[in-house]
Amino acid sequence: MLCAISITSVAQQPSISHIETNNIRATILGNGTCFVPQKGTYYEEWGEHNNCPTWEVPQGSGKETVFQLALWFGGLDADDSLHLAAFQYGQVGMDYWSGPLKPMEGTTDLMTSLKFHRVWNLTRAEIEQFIANHDNGGYVIPEDILTWPAHGEEGYAENLAPFVDVNGDGHYNPADGDYPDIKGDQCLFFIFNDNYTRHTESGGPSLGLEVQTMVYAFDAPDDEALNNTVFFNYKIYNRSSSDYHEVYLGFWNDWDIGYGWDDYVGSDVRRGSCFGYNGTLVDGQGQPWAYGDNPPVQVCTVLAGPYMEADGRDNPAFEGDCEALFDEAHPLDKYAYNGFNFGNGIVDDERLGLCGFMYINNFNPSGIPDNAQDQYNYLRCMWKNGNHLQYGGNGFGGAQTVGPECNFAYPGDSDPCNFGTNGIAPNDGFNTEDKYWTEEQNENQPNDRRGLATIGPFNFVSGSMQELDCAMITVWKNDSQSAMERKGAIIDHIRDLFNSNFGK
Repeated sequence: MLCAISITSVAQQPSISHIETNNIRATILGNGTCFVPQKGTYYEEWGEHNNCPTWEVPQGSGKETVFQLALWFGGLDADDSLHLAAFQYGQVGMDYWSGPLKPMEGTTDLMTSLKFHRVWNLTRAEIEQFIANHDNGGYVIPEDILTWPAHGEEGYAENLAPFVDVNGDGHYNPADGDYPDIKGDQCLFFIFNDNYTRHTESGGPSLGLEVQTMVYAFDAPDDEALNNTVFFNYKIYNRSSSDYHEVYLGFWNDWDIGYGWDDYVGSDVRRGSCFGYNGTLVDGQGQPWAYGDNPPVQVCTVLAGPYMEADGRDNPAFEGDCEALFDEAHPLDKYAYNGFNFGNGIVDDERLGLCGFMYINNFNPSGIPDNAQDQYNYLRCMWKNGNHLQYGGNGFGGAQTVGPECNFAYPGDSDPCNFGTNGIAPNDGFNTEDKYWTEEQNENQPNDRRGLATIGPFNFVSGSMQELDCAMITVWKNDSQSAMERKGAIIDHIRDLFNSNFGK
C-alpha cells in the first residue's frame, strides 16, 4: 500500500522541460502549467524563486515576466450541474494529470498516467537530421523521436501526437522514416487530462477532458517580435459521455514583471489580448530580479479560440463597421471583431477570439477564487459574489464604477466598437474624447496582479474536439517608443504571422 501511494504521488507531479530556442527560457510542466513549485515538489531542483525564474526573459538575465500560467475549463451538463477544472499554484491539490483518457469513458489508469508522465522536446534541426540520416547505420535516432506518442494503447484513441506518415500505412514507425509533425524551431509536446482522480485544487467535478499540447517557439534573431514570443496550441477532447453547454475556457496568468509588487494589467479588445506591465516608471528597488528602467510588457494574445457554433454561414470579416457587428439577425457576427477564419469563404470554420478579461487581486471579493463556483464566475466575467464586472473604477463598485456591465477590465482605447459592452456606450463619457478606463486613469496603487483571459460560451459535445491557439509575447522599448507604445504593432505582427499559417 505504501508503494502504491508513492507511485500515485509521483504520477501527480508533472514532468518538466524548457522552451529555450529564442530570447525566452520558459519552464513548462507536463500538466500544462508554467510555475515555480513549492517546497516538497521540485523546489530542491530549482532552488530559490528569484535565482530560477519561470519565464526568464532575456535568457540568462535572472529576470522573469510570468510566474504562472494555466488553463481553466468550466461548463454545465444536461442537468445544469457545474463541472470545472483549473489550476493556480498547486498548494492545495491538483486538477490535472499526465496522459490521455479513454473515449466515451473519460477515464485512465495509473500505468497510462506514468507512461505519459513526460514532456517530449524536439527541435526542427533534429527532425531535419533524422530525415536526412534515419537510414544511415551510424545515426542514433533521438529518444523523443523513437518514443513519440503517436498512438494510444487499446481502449484509448488510436491517434494522439501528430506525425508525418512517410509510407502512408497509418502507423508511426521511425524505421520507415516516419517522424513527429512539430511546429516551430523547438517544440514541446505532452498530454494531460482532468480525470485521473478527483479534483483537489478546485473541488469541481471533472469534465473528462484530454488536452494534447504543443508549446513552440522560433529562433528568429532578425524578427524581434517572433524572437520574444512563445506559442501554445491546445487540442482539447471531450472524452466523457456528457454534452456540456455554457462552456468557458480560460488562460490564467500570474504576471510578475521582474519585481512583482508594482504591476498593472490591461486588455486590448480589438487585438484579442491582455497584458501585464509595470505600474511605476522603474521596476523594483534595485533587486537583482527587477528590470529597473524600461521594463517590458508581457502580453497574452488569443490567436484563435474554440470553434463557434455552426450557423450555416461564412460569417463576414470585420471591416470597420461597428453597427454591423451587432446585427440581431446574425448574433454570432460580432465575434469577427477579434476572432479567426471570418470571411474566408468557408462555412462554419470560424473560431472565437478573446471574449473577456478579468483581473484578480489577492484576498478580497475581487481576489483569489476559493472554489469551483468562484472560478466559473471569473470565467464568465463575474466576481466571486456573482455580480458582473462593471465598467469603470475597480469594476466591482464604488464612486468611479459607472457601468454598464462589461466583459473586459481596463480596455483603454482598444474597443472603439464597444464590443466589451455588447455595443452599448459606457456611461459618464467613457471611451470617448480621451477618457478611457485604465489602471492609471483610476489611480490604482500598483501591486501584484493576476488576470484571466476568457473565451466563451460554447457547447462541447461528447466525442468532439475544441482548440486554442495563443501567444505569450514580450514587448520591449526601442529608441523612439516605449514598450506600451509599441505593444499594438508587435501584437499585429504576431497575429499576421499566425494568420499566414507560418507555424508549419
